[in-house]
Amino acid sequence: MKRWLIPSYFVVFSLFFTYNSSALTIPFCPHDQSAALIQFNSSFSIDCSGFSQPSISRAKTISWEEGTNCCLWDGVKCDTETGNVIALDLSFSCLVGPFPSNNTLFLLRNLRQLNLAGNDFRFSPMASQFGQLTSLTHLNISWSSFIGKVPPEISRLSKLLSLDLSMSGLMFEGHVFENMVTNLTQLRHLLLSEVNMSQVVPTSFLNMSSYIQTLVLENNYELHGKFPEDVFRFPYLQKFRVSSNFLELKFPKTNWSAPLKSLQVTLSYLEELPDSIGDLKSLEILDLPVNHLGGPIPASLGNLTQLKYLDLSDNNLSGVLPVSAFNLRQVQFVDFSGNKLAGSFPSQVSELSQLSILDLDRNFLSGRVPSWLFSLPSLVSLRLSNNKLTGPIDQFDKVTPLEEAYLQNNEIEGPVPGSIALLVNLIYLDLSSNKLSGNFELDKLSKLKKLESLTLSNNALLSFTSESKANYSLPNLLSLNLSSCDIIDFPDFVRNLEGLRELDLSNNRIHVIEANMFVKLKELQRLDLSHNSLLSLSNNGNLSLFLPNLGYLSLSSCNLTVFANFLTIQESLRELYLSNNSIHGQITKQERTWGSNLVILDLSNNLLTVVEYYPWRNIKVLRLDSNLLEGPLLVPPPSTSVFSISNNKLTGEVPYSICEFGTEIDAALDLSHNNLSGVIPKCAGLANIAYLDLHANNFHGNIPDFCVNENNMLSTLNLNDNDFDGPLPKSLANCLLLEVLILGNNKINDTFPYSLGNLPSLQVLVLRSNNFHGQIINPDNQSYFSNLRILDLSHNNFSGYLPTTFFKSLEGMMGLADVDMAYMGDRFQYYTDSMVLTMKGEDIVLERILTIFAAIDMSSNKFEGTIPET
Repeated sequence: MKRWLIPSYFVVFSLFFTYNSSALTIPFCPHDQSAALIQFNSSFSIDCSGFSQPSISRAKTISWEEGTNCCLWDGVKCDTETGNVIALDLSFSCLVGPFPSNNTLFLLRNLRQLNLAGNDFRFSPMASQFGQLTSLTHLNISWSSFIGKVPPEISRLSKLLSLDLSMSGLMFEGHVFENMVTNLTQLRHLLLSEVNMSQVVPTSFLNMSSYIQTLVLENNYELHGKFPEDVFRFPYLQKFRVSSNFLELKFPKTNWSAPLKSLQVTLSYLEELPDSIGDLKSLEILDLPVNHLGGPIPASLGNLTQLKYLDLSDNNLSGVLPVSAFNLRQVQFVDFSGNKLAGSFPSQVSELSQLSILDLDRNFLSGRVPSWLFSLPSLVSLRLSNNKLTGPIDQFDKVTPLEEAYLQNNEIEGPVPGSIALLVNLIYLDLSSNKLSGNFELDKLSKLKKLESLTLSNNALLSFTSESKANYSLPNLLSLNLSSCDIIDFPDFVRNLEGLRELDLSNNRIHVIEANMFVKLKELQRLDLSHNSLLSLSNNGNLSLFLPNLGYLSLSSCNLTVFANFLTIQESLRELYLSNNSIHGQITKQERTWGSNLVILDLSNNLLTVVEYYPWRNIKVLRLDSNLLEGPLLVPPPSTSVFSISNNKLTGEVPYSICEFGTEIDAALDLSHNNLSGVIPKCAGLANIAYLDLHANNFHGNIPDFCVNENNMLSTLNLNDNDFDGPLPKSLANCLLLEVLILGNNKINDTFPYSLGNLPSLQVLVLRSNNFHGQIINPDNQSYFSNLRILDLSHNNFSGYLPTTFFKSLEGMMGLADVDMAYMGDRFQYYTDSMVLTMKGEDIVLERILTIFAAIDMSSNKFEGTIPET
């Protein structure tokens, strides 16, 4: 989820008090109070190294010296008449250590202001003795590692004007919170971000002081129920902020005249933005992202003449883009992204002179992109991607401060306007995945000296010319993406981009790549030339092509037949993709140094016949699937976490050295579709494997134990189409992360595995074509297999009656309407789950299994019907 940072002048900070220590008369601190402070300080160590705010952390107490006037100490303020310590500001003072309940700080009974924020009190409980400081008007212990229950004695602090307990491990009991808000009748500012309020009834907030000005409940995810609407009518409320997944809120629809300046609600059940929002004439921040807002944006939004920050992103708002939003003279930030807004832009806008960021991504906006968008005097960021904008981009005639323009994934037609050369401050430009056509005069780019990223990919009708024959350069250009632009020749202007780090020319029709094209590109780190099917990469002279920083290279689907010589000298190369070519031959022990630093190598779908040695000692991902490899399995280096050598012609047994594989979490091993035989070695080395596919081989014997060790990672196990026999291993019931279990077409002899029914993640269970037998009886009438989506028990010897309760427990097949559509196994970067399913007598291969797919197959057994409910 993308979230913009609210500028610093919009943030509701915790309330730290300040004071002027240079008073005309410096009082003398009473000895007992000085001693109490010294003893307090001595109970902590001073260490600023471990704090995440080094710019504001400062060891204030390091200057405290016994025998000197404590009223002059850093962080201490005294009453000018009595000398009593009345304020102590030790915020972000690098104090480290437990905070005991008998702390001498509690002897300072005249304290009015106490700020201990931003220290590390090592998960100390909040002492009930805080309730002894009954003169306190300001208390701040946020960000200081207090934990446990807020003591009931907090209610004694009846003079409190400000209370900040944010970002701690504290929690409120319901009655403690209710007593506190009832007794603190002077409270103006209450900040409780990340305080556990699961026991608090939201109606308790109605008992707050009528003087409340600030209420912050950010990240209070345990707070649930209906929040009282009348809180928004409190006569002095200026700042309200809440984020809670289970809190229901409604704004007043009438007579809403509160003096609110900042209204922020996130991740809550807020379903409507009423017209009454326009009554909040003092509002400067309206921040309501990621809620459940629906319907149109009210036109009354235009009444908020003081509004500076407006965020309604990631809701369900619909209707046309409100014209009123373009009349906000003070607004600096507008984000309507991730909604269902439609319609087109106004033809002309005269306001928005202060607008700095405009984000309308992921809507259904249509029509042309008007020129005034590029002429706003303060606009720095323009985001219009993933809409339905059409027509050419209108020409404009003003130089503006625009730094980033994202218009990708629209239907914009016509040429790129020549006036784009006026955007001299542009840093990021993305016009990809449109219908741009005509000639892009690259010479115009020469004026964009600040440009760092240019993306024009997926504009197949766009052509490129350069009248000056590329005698210019873009000194700051770091990333250039021209994929899927139907380019035939390597673009000349690229040769001079000496600072370029990323170049993507994939999915084009480039014929020839020569070493001299990259002579000046010494900073290049990522190069993608994949899917240029007619590419000719000559070996002659290519050894001179040394790119010292190249870490990523893709030459997939380029019709290569041999390894290019220049690959042997790319010392920084860590990711190399050569899949879907026609590379033939062998990898032998003579290539001991080639690609020694590679971490990812994809050689899948080639014509390799022999691999007798792995020269890549640091490899983590190695793909050799779909080649012509023969002979025994060569186990990859121990560093490997993903290894696929499926769809080859390997023979023999799996060597015991496979036990060294899988030392990384979420390891994946795919040996499927070979002629491997023998038994699977039993070893702890398979403990970390999350994805194991051995199907379509000739393995036999018992299935070995899986998930013997704790913290096992097994998610997918596919042993289909082998000769395994014997019973299922009981240890499978320990595979708590198991989602897919496919054991079909073996000789497994067992009864129905009810022990797998408690696996919380199991979604696919395939036992077809084995020797499973006996009745399917629910042993204790409990709910089993509650998340199962696909169950295949066909072609076995099950018999007897099927209990109705068995089908009722398959809840995962009944609630698919609420399931997000995705593919099982998507969490693996290199694999998705697949299976064979029989439908209407035909075997259908599901290359990817949708999460919303459900199926049951119990055919070809000896069932006699179902047992009715009793």
